[in-house]
Amino acid sequence: MPSSTLEIIPVQGGKLLRQFLSMPDAIYADDPAWRPQLKFERAAHLNPDKNPGAAALENRQLFLAKRANQFVGRIAAFINPAHNAHHNDNAGFFGFFDCEPKAQTGQALLASAQDWLESRGVETIIGPAHWSVNEECGLLVDGFTDPPVVMMPHGRADYQEMIEARGFIKATNMLAYQADLNAGYPRPKMTQAMVKSAERNKDITIRPMGPNFMNEVRIVMDIFNDAWSENWGFIPFSDAHIEHMAKEIKPIMFKEGLWVGEYKDKPIAYIWMIPDLNEAIRDLKGSLFPFGWAKLLWRLKISGVKQARIPLMGLRKDYHNTRTGLSIVAKLCETVFEAARQKGFTHCELSWILEDNPGMISICEQASAVRYKTYRMYEKRLGQ
Repeated sequence: MPSSTLEIIPVQGGKLLRQFLSMPDAIYADDPAWRPQLKFERAAHLNPDKNPGAAALENRQLFLAKRANQFVGRIAAFINPAHNAHHNDNAGFFGFFDCEPKAQTGQALLASAQDWLESRGVETIIGPAHWSVNEECGLLVDGFTDPPVVMMPHGRADYQEMIEARGFIKATNMLAYQADLNAGYPRPKMTQAMVKSAERNKDITIRPMGPNFMNEVRIVMDIFNDAWSENWGFIPFSDAHIEHMAKEIKPIMFKEGLWVGEYKDKPIAYIWMIPDLNEAIRDLKGSLFPFGWAKLLWRLKISGVKQARIPLMGLRKDYHNTRTGLSIVAKLCETVFEAARQKGFTHCELSWILEDNPGMISICEQASAVRYKTYRMYEKRLGQ
């Protein structure tokens, strides 16, 4: 076999799985924007016994690309029955797509994922996603010089051409906005009016997270499942997924980051800000040993992380485009921004937001946030 021959190898066994997990660090070793992920967390993400998102898959296959005894790329192919049931679809997904800057490698990986899915009778391929749109998803197509924040993917500019050359077309764009928490004041008159309206309305209450953490999580995820139900690619969070997400986020969150908006004593909106874990682990090389734990805790709890992210925000559908709803959302944003400033945060990413969601885009702009990254979801119809 010539040394330049490229092989695509199905991942079987622990040794190849560890190689699959380590691929991003090798691929992006020279990329100053890359932030090595925690190895134990990434391993748990793939493990069906530890991640309900992985356990819910009907079928999956991981692949590695190898050339001259060196691994040069990876991809996953999988079928998510929750997506297909919710959308009355027969789709498969690809994800975990990272490879060397050679078109041949990317093409071979994508072809292997497509062949595997096509052999199982799927009619559409969607991606990239790490199991679903409720986890990491989207191909970075703009904003490569800024490091990815917590639970957001990274990539290179040449991936777009690799994917589109395989016949994939844009399904939607997802946007990330960056807010300087000390900029943009005074707020636009419309924002000020909405905030004052919430403050004057005796039926509106903006409250911090209550003492029962899991009860609060269930409240906000119930709002989420209602608020986002008509969005592209949406699948509802299951009870198991909600509990898992809460367990994952709780160690890194700060209690002043979660706020709930109530109208006539009914929770109808929320906002949830978390520290950027990627900033805290930037130099730990994916490991918390021997001293990584101490550094992580020091940065999260004492020395402070300057970058934050709002990954979850929602307003019940009945209140979309109403003065009550807009007032509550405006007040929630200003409240969590002030809480973040008091904790020492200077910047916050609001992500991700669908490009055809003018309401959320307007909220970001009213908060003086600037669009700085774009992620793209692709789709491909088979048999046409």
